[in-house]
Amino acid sequence: MLSEKFKDKHIILASASPRRQELFKELGLKFTIKVKSIEEKYPSTFKKEEITNYLAALKAKAFEDELAENDIVITSDTIALNELIA
Repeated sequence: MLSEKFKDKHIILASASPRRQELFKELGLKFTIKVKSIEEKYPSTFKKEEITNYLAALKAKAFEDELAENDIVITSDTIALNELIA
């Protein structure tokens, strides 16, 4: 099980999303929630997944100076696209 695999790790869920928190609970993982405010700016040339990947990395980078060896930070980002289908 996942809980056994990560028993010696401190999982930090860097998300205020109730759905993500519920998912971690359903997986049986012990975790803490810690959200840091970041400026969600990205280059205008980025496309879809480049945006979410970049923002998730920014969220993780906000923790880099305070992590212990057994810490795992999990971040995520989503975007809503409004595309016209021709």
